[in-house]
Order: sequence, then structure tokens, then C-alpha cells
Amino acid sequence: MTDISTLETVAEIGVALAGFAGIVATFQFRQNTAPTAGEIVALTIIVNMGLSVAAFSYLPILALSYTSNEGIVWSISSSLLAVYMSYMMYFIHSNLRGKVKKTSARLLFTLFQLVGILIVISLISNALNIGIERGLPAYLTALVYGAYLVGMNFMRLLLLPIWKQFRASEASNDT
Repeated sequence: MTDISTLETVAEIGVALAGFAGIVATFQFRQNTAPTAGEIVALTIIVNMGLSVAAFSYLPILALSYTSNEGIVWSISSSLLAVYMSYMMYFIHSNLRGKVKKTSARLLFTLFQLVGILIVISLISNALNIGIERGLPAYLTALVYGAYLVGMNFMRLLLLPIWKQFRASEASNDT
């Protein structure tokens, strides 16, 4: 397998984002205000998915130490990642249901869920060797999507307090 360095790089990105999120959360949640459901879900996504992206990046590498059959490696790895991504999509949906009020945020939330469903379908196809050639592309797409969600939620968690403070400052200047 020549894609080991790619998987190792994705793992490093996942760990780095999860680590930075821990630092940001430590300082951000010291304030007197209670965190919102969105902030808690965002932090959970960052830490859980960040570390899971790292773990799932190393899964095929670990599996190759037990078998040289790459088909089995991608089948097992894709199946496990599909189960995990399905769980995370359910977790996000169940914890944010009814809490996303803005239409634009609901549309974005729906878009992310639909992309997640397509990725789970591609992972299942990869695991069963149906429709696409079994291998790294579908698996890597799922890992990169997870890293993207981690990064997006990290930026949201980092920038949201700054925007709240800016809007409060603008509102006080208008009066």
C-alpha cells in the first residue's frame, strides 16, 4: 500500500485540530455564560471526530499488519468507518433537532447530513466492492470530510465569541 503517508498526514491533522479545540474550549467556557447545545455539539464533533479521523487513518495500516489482502483491509476499514459516520450523523441530528432556528443554518445542516449520507453509501460500496473499485479514494473522502467538519466546527467555536462581542459592541454604539 503506497497510500500510508497520506493516511498518516490525515491522522496528524485530526489530532492537531482536536488538540487546538481543547485549548480553545478551556478558555472559552470559563466565561459565566453556559454553553449552548450548538457549542457543545461542535466541541464534541471536534474532539470525537478529530481523534476518530486519526484512529481510522491508522486502521488500514494496522490491518495490513495482519493480512496482505488489500481488499479485506478496505472492506473492514470502510465498514467500520461507515458505522462510525452513521453514528455521528445520528448524534449530531438528535442533539441539534429543533435547536437550529435560522433557515440558512438549517439548509447548511441538511446539506452536511446529505453529504454524510452519500459518503456512508460510498463507504458501503467500497466495503462490498459494488459500483466503485475498492480502495483508498472513498475511504479518504470520508476521512477528509470528517476533518473538514472538525475544522469547520473549530473555526465556528473560535470565531463565534468574537462575533458575539462585535455585535454587542455595534448594538451599544447604535444606542
